Amino acid sequence: MLNFKDKEVIDIITSELEPAEARRRVTIKSEEDAKKSSNDPVWAQNEFACANQLLAYTELLSDKFTQALSDVKGLAGTDFAKRLWLQAVAPNATHTTIVFFLATPENNRELFTLVDPLRTDGRLVSSNLPTLEQITAKDTDLDFTDDEITALIVLIKEMYAAGYGFRSVDETVLQPVDGLTFNTKFDTSKPITASKTVAEAGNIVLHAHVPGPVAGYQVIDDEGHDWMDLGSDKLDHGDFIWESTSIPDELIGHELTLQVAARSVDNVPAMDELFVIASSNAILMRETGNAGEYALSLPNHQDLTVRVDASANTVTLAYPNSTTQIIELDNKYPFLGEWLKAVLPKKPAFN
Repeated sequence: MLNFKDKEVIDIITSELEPAEARRRVTIKSEEDAKKSSNDPVWAQNEFACANQLLAYTELLSDKFTQALSDVKGLAGTDFAKRLWLQAVAPNATHTTIVFFLATPENNRELFTLVDPLRTDGRLVSSNLPTLEQITAKDTDLDFTDDEITALIVLIKEMYAAGYGFRSVDETVLQPVDGLTFNTKFDTSKPITASKTVAEAGNIVLHAHVPGPVAGYQVIDDEGHDWMDLGSDKLDHGDFIWESTSIPDELIGHELTLQVAARSVDNVPAMDELFVIASSNAILMRETGNAGEYALSLPNHQDLTVRVDASANTVTLAYPNSTTQIIELDNKYPFLGEWLKAVLPKKPAFN
């Protein structure tokens, strides 16, 4: 359903384009045509026609990817590239996908899917790509040959260069170490406390200095009853303050204790685990001078940086080579996979 008299369509078809440029140009052209259709009473409500138009542009993008990937170093001329094929699918008038398959004499193995490739929020979703569990297991077959793994690494790097990425760290180890972010747990089992004896009914103020975001709190009397609902709380320059104007007579002479559970860069079990694992592998881990940031000096003279964000409940990795994938760094330094396997969000101990 493409107009081959359209100069931009023909130029896209006949030009040598890298995946990123192909995505940009096909997306712009697709959006232009979609806007024209939405303003035309004949086509605006014709979902079937609009779906086919979107599918046509998705197929064009798929074809341009096939063309570009055939020239990429690490893929060009390989057996993997000869067996790689792409299928464009349009579930409805607003969404499409491109599915990547690897053909074998027995079947077509689905590798991953590009979801909404013509939208700014297009993303990758793994189907059968190598996982952390697989590469860290002692006797697990990855179901890919070494040459196929090498080709997959190159292929996914091209997809990232085009602006697509995986949303979950658990999906596959074929994603960059740099920028890898995942949720983490903070050990709030030891609350920060402040106590005061009630001298008279009415007003009371309790405050405790907290090192980070507050996860929760209680106001406990000496019999274990919680009176937090009698007052209100606020945070003022690192001080957590609870105050009440309705302390009953029955609490006179009793001690009230404010117990605040706070998240801090100093109480992250995942970082304790990293220190232990890195040390056992003779990797030096040091503080960088930035709050919540640590650097691991690797034998290749590159630093793996780990940052804790207590406000977002996350850990983020940084690595000088922005394209190096988890699987590549783990092949050199298996402590990385060992640590990630222990602390990723699916692990109950760190959830």
